[in-house]
Amino acid sequence: MTSTATAFAAIPGGEKTHARKMTKAQLKREVEAMSEAMVEQQGLLNHAQAAILLEVSTRRVSELVELGKLTRFDFLGRTYVSMREVKERREQDLKPGRPPRNIPQQTMVGVKAALKTDSGQLRQGGYTGYAAEQKAKKLAKRK
Repeated sequence: MTSTATAFAAIPGGEKTHARKMTKAQLKREVEAMSEAMVEQQGLLNHAQAAILLEVSTRRVSELVELGKLTRFDFLGRTYVSMREVKERREQDLKPGRPPRNIPQQTMVGVKAALKTDSGQLRQGGYTGYAAEQKAKKLAKRK
């Protein structure tokens, strides 16, 4: 078996039609480029594999690629990401969600919310009125 035949046999069904359109020389160049990228990036992962390692969804991996947080590699009609970058991102141990706001940011959010309070909310005690009422009711029930 030749190297191109080996590479062609490893390609899943849907991508075989793409690979068949390529000439043997193009296929060989692409396989060599993929091999070089795998060595340089310490391996390549598809989105499903990267999602498992990062403990996120495959859609989030796609978003990380779109945001430029992970580098995209296209070989033989398939999309891959760098194993090295996935490892680095995993080691960062990022927590999901937005980072906590500092005191000035909290103050600005409070001021903006207060400015957007309408007259109906003010009659009911402002944007914290409902929460204050519920807290008072809970305290009254405990006594």
